[in-house]
Amino acid sequence: MAATPPSLSQDAAEAPKHVADAFELVLGKLDSWLHDFILLLPNLIVGLIVALIFVGIAHGVGFILHHSVARAGRHDLGYVLGRFAYWFTVLLGVLVVLTIVLPSMHPVDIFTSLGIGSIAIGFAFKDVLQNWLAGLLILIRRPFKRGDQIKVGNTEGTVQAVETRATLVKTFSGRLVIIPNSEIYTQSVTVNTAYDIRRTEIVVPLGLEVDLEHAIEVIRGALAPIEDVLDDPKPDVLPWEFSNNNVNVVVRWWTKSQRTYEVRSRALVVQAVKHACESAGIALPADTKISFAAPEFVVALKRSEASREPARAPTPSRKPPQGAPSPPRVHADERKDPEAERPKEGELNEGKEEVPR
Repeated sequence: MAATPPSLSQDAAEAPKHVADAFELVLGKLDSWLHDFILLLPNLIVGLIVALIFVGIAHGVGFILHHSVARAGRHDLGYVLGRFAYWFTVLLGVLVVLTIVLPSMHPVDIFTSLGIGSIAIGFAFKDVLQNWLAGLLILIRRPFKRGDQIKVGNTEGTVQAVETRATLVKTFSGRLVIIPNSEIYTQSVTVNTAYDIRRTEIVVPLGLEVDLEHAIEVIRGALAPIEDVLDDPKPDVLPWEFSNNNVNVVVRWWTKSQRTYEVRSRALVVQAVKHACESAGIALPADTKISFAAPEFVVALKRSEASREPARAPTPSRKPPQGAPSPPRVHADERKDPEAERPKEGELNEGKEEVPR
């Protein structure tokens, strides 16, 4: 017969024999837990005080760092650094409180457990951490700032804020677009307001018979009174290329870099160039299109085709024999259209069928 293990025999010996013994065992456990809690109560009080101190220090460090950086005009960077300092101080306070409340736990064990868990956290929050690091690099390198007008892919608008996760852009149509920082950091970004001024251009087509030198002087004179067109650098009016029996003239001018000036000046330049050319007798060519539905063109085409066909000898008319059914009448439009068909007798001839009443 197999021998009973000593551990099982010991547990069987300590097991309560009656219900009263079971209650005594439960009361003993609760008493020991209460005794341990009373012994741990000073540590909890000290840990709570230390936690409050660290929260106050975190608020102070974040506030000081935020406002010190914001004074230099880096509001978004100050906000990000202030939040980072706040949470770093809070994390440090949590580690200190754990060592106070649980004296058996050493800081080395805490960092070891955090190192193992950080791998799983890194995989789970890979996109969040990537956007956070990209946002921090954007704020440090500062390729654009709040209020700049940028274009990222198909999105163009004004930067409202650069946060830790995304950049907020208000489009010119009044919509808010949230772009992840990782996309901005890895794509090409056009900063339209990086410099004080920028150039705009339009193409004006002129006919081959137009005197180019005179037309250039007329167009250049039309740009002079426009307020949004800058005098320095001067506007350019350049004959650029031949296209569709025309000469394309490129009109270039400089305005302030904001989109408002670019849109307003473009409308004024187009209007001024058109009025100046009309006043000077310079006709701007229009697109020439042939409408095949025009009746004059159709009649002329039929006459030309009829004149090319050789004359045919008249065929003698044959009279149908008596008693034969007369051929169906052909409408005048059906003679002109060879593709027209008339339904045969007895097929889809509504109105001719006798319906029983």
